[in-house]
Amino acid sequence: MVVRTRLRAIVVPIAFYLVLGVASGYLVWGASNGPHGLKAAEKDAARAATLQTELHALQAERMRWQRRVSALRPESVDRDLLDEEAHLQLDRVGKDEVVIFTGAQKAR
Repeated sequence: MVVRTRLRAIVVPIAFYLVLGVASGYLVWGASNGPHGLKAAEKDAARAATLQTELHALQAERMRWQRRVSALRPESVDRDLLDEEAHLQLDRVGKDEVVIFTGAQKAR
């Protein structure tokens, strides 16, 4: 009986600490490699920076288009811009205009 009690006194705490160590290791691994861990946070931060850059580019493009559209309003029509846009969109020229071909140009 004494051997059994001593064995139990040694094995039970070792098993307890082993289970506790494995559980702690799993939690630490999950905190660094899991879907909400440190590595995922770094990837999310990099993706956010990329999307922020893309957002600024799209906002700049939107501002350019807003300026062009506001220039085409009836009360403030820029005739040159309207003429140029019509030529580009319709791919035509006026009767009194001279056309100089400088090479093959890709269609829009």
